[in-house]
Order: sequence, then structure tokens, then C-alpha cells
Amino acid sequence: MNIQIATVQRNGRAEDSRPRIQFCGDWLAEIGFVSGALAQTLPEPNGLAFNLRNENIGSYSDLFRSTREQGGALNRIYISNSKTRKGPTFVTTGRHIYNGGLKFGDPLIAMYEYGLIRVRKAAGNVKLIPVAREKHPLTGEPKPRVFLLGDWLSDIGFSTDTLTTVATEPGCITITAHAGPIVYSDIVRFARQNKMKLIQVSAKDGAPLIVAAGSCAEKAGFALGDIFCAAYEYGVIKLQKPDPEKFGF
Repeated sequence: MNIQIATVQRNGRAEDSRPRIQFCGDWLAEIGFVSGALAQTLPEPNGLAFNLRNENIGSYSDLFRSTREQGGALNRIYISNSKTRKGPTFVTTGRHIYNGGLKFGDPLIAMYEYGLIRVRKAAGNVKLIPVAREKHPLTGEPKPRVFLLGDWLSDIGFSTDTLTTVATEPGCITITAHAGPIVYSDIVRFARQNKMKLIQVSAKDGAPLIVAAGSCAEKAGFALGDIFCAAYEYGVIKLQKPDPEKFGF
């Protein structure tokens, strides 16, 4: 599944800022979005479509007019000169982003194929997070590492030092908070009987941190480079690979 994630950012000063969406990486060149290529941005329900328009465009002015009439925009892919991120970069900025029902801060999921990128807003109690990597302590080989970080965890019952059980099955990791008065030995027995792991919420830079690394990620089938969907309610977080239909693709 070809998936990327992004966020609707601000471009410029707050008082006159415009919405901005940016994608970077070699995957853009692999689908034809090379430096200098022309992309047509068109609004779709709860999102946008970016169409590669390098061939058979006819008159540029006609394409420009047609695109504007549909509430979209034309953009060129360029090579980033950033010191930390180089390579093909696709940026679209302007009010046409609002025409797709998007606003500042919206998390986005993008599915792509050759010549086309489509994005949708990740609505509801959902966060989209890439699988990170860690090194095996003995071999140094890269391994998948799933971590959740941020004050939003406290809001749903996962404050620092909260004890959690982690249940793993193919395609899913379920993390459950055990807060309030608990008997530690009972939780340990419960976890062992149900083949769960016990993880205590730690902290990083003052924010709660949950790490499910190694066997947890591997047993669930999460690999390096994957994107996972964290759907949450109070006291429970489910980590799964995104279902395109649930995002309106």
C-alpha cells in the first residue's frame, strides 16, 4: 500500500497566512513528480487530488483557466535546497486547499500511484504515525519501533507512569491503560494469562511516551516504512494499518 502522511501547515505570518501542503522524498520521482513537472491540484470531498500534467496539456492558459474554474491550482515540483532535506519536493499553497474541506492543522493521509496523489483528512479520534526504527542491541540490524508521544495521551488516560497492557495480534496492537487503584500482581497475572506485555508510560520532553518495539511491532506485521493508524478512546488505543475505504478513497 503506497501511503504517505502530511499536515495542512501555515505559510507566512499568522495574520496573512495561507494553508500549505508539502511532500518530500524520492518516492515523488518514482511516480513521475520530478523537478520541473507540472501538477494540477483539484478539490475532492474532504481532500485533494494532485494530477501529473506533463503530457497532452494542450494550451497552458486553457488548462490554467479550467483548473481555476474547478477550484484548483497548478504547481511545479522542485528540488529542495534545505540543509536537512534534499530531493524532489511538491508544495501547494493557497485558498484552493480550503475548497477540499481542509484547514490549518488537519492531519492528512495520501495514497499515490504513477501520476496521481490523492489526500484525505484523517477525521475523528485518529492519528497517523510512521513506524520508526531502532537497532538490535546485539546485531545492529534495524528493527521496527512503534511509539506514541504527546500531551494528547494524558487526555485519554495515558499519563506518565500509567501501567498499560499491550495485546498483539496480526495487523493490530491494542494498548489498554490501567489507572487508579490497582493490584500490580493481579495485572501481571492477567497479562501472563493473556500473553500480553506490560508497559509503563514514560516521558520525553515532559510529554507522555509509549513505546512498543521489537516483537510487538513484528508480531503485528508492522515493518519499517509503514504508516499505522492510532484510533483511540479513553483508556484504549488500537494501532492498525490504515483502511483506505474508511478515509474515503
